[in-house]
Amino acid sequence: MIKSSIVQGPHGLAAARDGAHGNPYLDQAWAVLPRLLALFDTNKAAPTFGLGDRFHWGWKLIDFGNGTFQGAAHGLARLLTMDALPDYLSHAALLARIDAMFQGTQHLRRPNGSMEEAFPYESSYCVTALVAYDLLSAIELLDGLLSQRSRDAYLAIVQPMIGFLHHADEHHAFISNHLATAVATLVKWHMLTGESGEQRAQEFLERILREQSPEGWFREYEGADPGYQTLCLYYLADVDRLRPDLHLLEPLRKSVQFLWHFAHPDGSFGGLYGSRNTRFYYPAGLEWLARQVPEARALADFMAPAIRGYRTVTLDTMDAPNLIPMFNAYCWAAALAPQTRDGVPTLPCRRDEPSRTHFPLAGLIVDNGPVHYSIVSTHKGGVCYHFVKEGDARIDAGVLARSPKGTLYSTQAFAADNVVEFGPDSVTIKAPMAKVRLPRPGPILFIILRLLNVTLMRSLRLSNWIKRLLVRFLITGKKSSRTLHRRTVRFGAEIVIEDEWETNPDNLTREPTPGAFSVMHMASQGYWQRQDTQ
Repeated sequence: MIKSSIVQGPHGLAAARDGAHGNPYLDQAWAVLPRLLALFDTNKAAPTFGLGDRFHWGWKLIDFGNGTFQGAAHGLARLLTMDALPDYLSHAALLARIDAMFQGTQHLRRPNGSMEEAFPYESSYCVTALVAYDLLSAIELLDGLLSQRSRDAYLAIVQPMIGFLHHADEHHAFISNHLATAVATLVKWHMLTGESGEQRAQEFLERILREQSPEGWFREYEGADPGYQTLCLYYLADVDRLRPDLHLLEPLRKSVQFLWHFAHPDGSFGGLYGSRNTRFYYPAGLEWLARQVPEARALADFMAPAIRGYRTVTLDTMDAPNLIPMFNAYCWAAALAPQTRDGVPTLPCRRDEPSRTHFPLAGLIVDNGPVHYSIVSTHKGGVCYHFVKEGDARIDAGVLARSPKGTLYSTQAFAADNVVEFGPDSVTIKAPMAKVRLPRPGPILFIILRLLNVTLMRSLRLSNWIKRLLVRFLITGKKSSRTLHRRTVRFGAEIVIEDEWETNPDNLTREPTPGAFSVMHMASQGYWQRQDTQ
């Protein structure tokens, strides 16, 4: 058994109740709390009591419940044990809410122990791990506040989910943050119960670390994605907290030393140059690592005011499917964040001295000067983010072109084998024009999918095979034309981008440059930040 490990900043929570308390994480958690509480069915006469998916229990527009919402018990338990609840929410009321979330989880859980997110009988490995992790975290945090009977009942609700994590796996893609969730879950289960979990957790952890790049990043589908890497760090930081003997500090340090290059001078973070196009920032892992990793201190200190000023994607811009994991991360970050920190190094985007850093395996070049900061992706056809420090940003997401038949093509598709040539102060990327494929489902496709969901896809083997096909169709599969495009980026305060055809046998015609655009399916991209409306 382990005791609850609640870590608070030295400022205490009295200051937190003042509103302008210097803790942007707690401000955001309080801001979304009414919306979060409103997600859950409180009708004790209903079989859906304790469920958090309003589209299922309230609107009744979908035929299954997304299990992700049940994980809100974690963040709520964190606020309670921090003594950081707003005045309108009592400890007793919150404990009752958490109890209802456990009951709702038992209702949603399938006979094989799995939970679902996207469709019925999905047996989602990631969401099963995520919900189990959050419920176990709530149990850990509430140690001393739960009766032995409640604790045993809660663990019994989670136990079939742990069984699923032992006999199933995720096969449709390599997604480090999903595997990290499973590692944290299995480690926490073992620490709370003494039951098996360590060997399976070690297998997943070794898989993650084998795929960690020498440059520090953790693989998300085809490459590095700074946004999702902060989520991966969140789970692995908790593993490091529970099991320092696993010696995760060095892999996490390397991860942060890569990651801190992708905080931008205007406060934004990540973007279209990542493998998954995300620009959100999960703060908890960085706040935990800030104690031992100087670069984590610098990144956390830089991003906290960006969150306060909405200059990065924040918790209260999340839609419902991503609200709960980020809420939980913000609550842990609120407990960790101090008012001041010593020994903070200078973030790359804040340095005056010129430098150019190349991460060839990630396909990313970071060029810094006294008045500018530029990031170029060679794997995505020369996607370019250029920031004038104390000034405006320029985002050039690549080239769009149209065939004589009207089909759109772009240079933005991820391709690690693009030809890259360096000059003294320039880089040239030769990339094929890949077909833009942004499908939207219609009624017939939904009917086909539902028939598959309730028949063939109830088999884990067939379900994983179909998921692999969907990933290839929506994300990783590219259909290139014969046309090759050449983009040259000349670095400097006044960046210059030159686009021309290397060959154009398909007779493609350039479309007007649209600035920021995306050519891939990724549900977690495009959340609002302040710069979008300035």
